[in-house]
Amino acid sequence: MKLTRGAASLLCGLALLDVTPLRAQARTLTLDDAVRRAATVSPAAAAAVARRQELVGRARTDAQWANPLIELRRENEGAPIPYDDFATVTLPVGLTGRRVALRSALTATRERASADSLEVVRAAGFEAARAWWAYWAARAEALIATEQAGLLDRIAALDSLRAAEGELAEASAFRMRIEAQRGRHGAAQAAAAAAHARARLAALVDEGDPEAIDVAEPTDGAFALPVVSDALAVAMRDRPDLRAATAAVRAADRRRTAERLGTLPDVGLTGGYKGTGGFETALFGVMVTAPVFNTNGGNRERAAGEWLMADAERRAIERRVTTEVRAARLAAQLIDEGTAGFDAVFVGRADVVAAAAEAAYREGAASLIELLDAFRAAADARTARVRGLHDRALARLDLRRAMGAPAVETP
Repeated sequence: MKLTRGAASLLCGLALLDVTPLRAQARTLTLDDAVRRAATVSPAAAAAVARRQELVGRARTDAQWANPLIELRRENEGAPIPYDDFATVTLPVGLTGRRVALRSALTATRERASADSLEVVRAAGFEAARAWWAYWAARAEALIATEQAGLLDRIAALDSLRAAEGELAEASAFRMRIEAQRGRHGAAQAAAAAAHARARLAALVDEGDPEAIDVAEPTDGAFALPVVSDALAVAMRDRPDLRAATAAVRAADRRRTAERLGTLPDVGLTGGYKGTGGFETALFGVMVTAPVFNTNGGNRERAAGEWLMADAERRAIERRVTTEVRAARLAAQLIDEGTAGFDAVFVGRADVVAAAAEAAYREGAASLIELLDAFRAAADARTARVRGLHDRALARLDLRRAMGAPAVETP
């Protein structure tokens, strides 16, 4: 089937319809917007609060003070002798210091829970940032593929006219139509990939309709890479998972102390009122819990194991922080070096070559293979620039996460 110039223009316009009009009505999200929404309104924000409440609640259960025991009792009711009334209050004193140690463990657990919650929120922010960049790159590649398909359609329409006028072999025109069809297929695949990437971003920012959002054009915010020693120092100070692990060790140590103190005798005081035979008297007493049969051995062993586990986890995280920072710093440096030439000048030269090849082909001074190579080179140059910017951004996100910094700087 031969294509006229009008048909070729229509096909190009239809291809562009899949990418651009929906974006005109969508709410534009900057990278900061995506990270902020993921950290505040997404399910991850609720999960962070739930995680904190869970950890603190368990520690409060162990550390809470014992309630006083109030007793009201009557004896000899219905007997021929006068009845006796008792009103007593028994208060556990806790002279062993076990409860104080558990309260100290609670304080450390609160620090751990805060750091753990921050880690959950930060993880959601980084995931949203990566999804933001993934959609931007997929959308940009879809636009490049659509433009490429439009160029091929235009040349295919031209060759069809030339073949109809006898200026070109029908086989050559058919070959060009095949290339144009491949270009439209590639543009459709790229647009579908962009749709999936947008859907993932929408889910992370708690947006039910992916077509309701779009992303803004990014700025080149590539920061200078820090030296390894500075990056390691920041990570050891700011990494939320390391701070949580350090607080977990302190909490486990205080619980271990509390269980050791559980082997000591504890004391309770009792005081109250007694009415008997028409007389009102006071009463008091002392209760001692003697660890004769139960020496708290099971709890002591469990607490010791928890401390060993927490300390091992802390040391493992410290080692992971060191290796992750070094690897992320080196990866960012290598990506910078590998994408240094993918700039606007590089793309501009490729476009000039493609335009010159198209002009030469129209004049019969260039072959179809040369024209297609020039078109592909221009598209590859644009794609390489997009992917280079995308990879640099992701490498810096990985470095920021390894250092314990948020995905984006907040005022």
